[in-house]
Amino acid sequence: MIFFLPVVLLTALASVVFLLAQSVRIAFTKSKRWPGWWRALAGCALASGATAVASYAMGALVLMSTVVVAQDGGADSAPFPYNHPCRAKLQGAVDYEVDFRSLRTVCVMGDGERRDVEDVPQRVRVTAAASAAGTALLGGIALASRERLYTRAARVPGTPGTPAPRSSPSGRRHS
Repeated sequence: MIFFLPVVLLTALASVVFLLAQSVRIAFTKSKRWPGWWRALAGCALASGATAVASYAMGALVLMSTVVVAQDGGADSAPFPYNHPCRAKLQGAVDYEVDFRSLRTVCVMGDGERRDVEDVPQRVRVTAAASAAGTALLGGIALASRERLYTRAARVPGTPGTPAPRSSPSGRRHS
């Protein structure tokens, strides 16, 4: 698991840089292909996606470090090391599970009861979920409005997406 830490970190960093660069490129370049409101919408969707990737990666790195700490004394060492969240925050924990979808560490108590431990801060989980929802919403609006944008552009001569006037063999243009 320790070998995945730099892979996740570098992948998340590359994704965030790429999404932010695309966001800046779309938001600040003038193009007839994208009107101003659609450019702003696409730029916000990409920036929100970068925030979602960064916050989820931060939470995943915290969970991976939890697993690394637990396996520090051997293969799923028992009892837990002193700095493991299940041992540091709860008495009587015998096992743990890590849920990467919800970014949570769940400690299993001796009597079978399962308790969540605030391993990943709540604000990181909320930021990841809200940013992912915002990305989906803004991206959906951008994709849904794209069809209307292209049909409107087809009616305006000289904009991309409209067919160029054809020329006849005599050199005259027909429209």
